[in-house]
Amino acid sequence: MNGAQLKLIAIIVMLIDHTGALLFPKVYILRVIGRLAFPIFAYFISEGYIKTSDVEKYKKRLFVFALISQIPFYLAFKNIVYLNIFFTLFLGLYAIKVYDENGSIGTIWLMGILAQVINTDYGLYGVFTIYFFYKYHEDFKTMAKKQVFLNIIFVSVIFLITVLSPFNRGKDAAWILKAFVGTGMQAISLLSLFLIKSYNGQRGRSMKYLFYAFYPVHLMILWMIKNIV
Repeated sequence: MNGAQLKLIAIIVMLIDHTGALLFPKVYILRVIGRLAFPIFAYFISEGYIKTSDVEKYKKRLFVFALISQIPFYLAFKNIVYLNIFFTLFLGLYAIKVYDENGSIGTIWLMGILAQVINTDYGLYGVFTIYFFYKYHEDFKTMAKKQVFLNIIFVSVIFLITVLSPFNRGKDAAWILKAFVGTGMQAISLLSLFLIKSYNGQRGRSMKYLFYAFYPVHLMILWMIKNIV
């Protein structure tokens, strides 16, 4: 499977995810399917860094689309302090670039913490996902193990924060089970590793700006449909 085909799969499952979130919030399976999207996009950040002839231009493109996408993102999800996925991808790319130059894991932590503080989509987890894809790019078995480990830590921490939050004290066992299922949903993202394993290293048909433009455009369309309905 070439890069264009994998990216098309990613944007299709992302569309399914956001359609579920905005139009059919009770149809849980749509959100589950959507978990496959981010790891594929994260993988291609590492792939893009390795293969690009101009990293600075790549960084600028991600940042520009992060800015362009923020208004549609806000309109769709109504959260002014939450930044869209392009900011996470930008910080992840910046992190692996600096790591490549100085070899310091501290850079990854710094960018990850920054992503968490400014509240980007996937935050610290997102930056480390990109880092592991880059660090073990040529060793799929180790890459997969690291992604499994990262997801276990991520799901465990989010679950504990949710359950131990003072706002959720006194909740019954059924609520705790629901919270576990909700946070554990992210582990479904690991299934994307099977798709990534099928990647043949070929770019495929060039549709670079389609992949960038699709994000803000589909959010605007879903927002308009939601308001019309």
